[in-house]
Amino acid sequence: MEAIGAADGTEARRIEVRIKAQELKKKFTNPKPMTGEDIKRIREQNNISQSSLALILNMTKESVSKWEIGEIKPNGAALRLLTLIDEKVFII
Repeated sequence: MEAIGAADGTEARRIEVRIKAQELKKKFTNPKPMTGEDIKRIREQNNISQSSLALILNMTKESVSKWEIGEIKPNGAALRLLTLIDEKVFII
């Protein structure tokens, strides 16, 4: 009887994980735009330099600097990664 319960628990966990993955996919497929203040806050909350954030995002330090002063805005993969970091899904 315990084997059945264990299987049910395992299946319940799989369903839980699948639901969470679907929720994350919806949230991060089209992330909301970020302001320069948002990006600076994320960077400072994680105690990293512009250079370190650039390295993590595979961008240049100049890009991160321009984001923070509002000259340009991140998009695509960089924006999704920033959102993941901000939501504490991806810990740096």
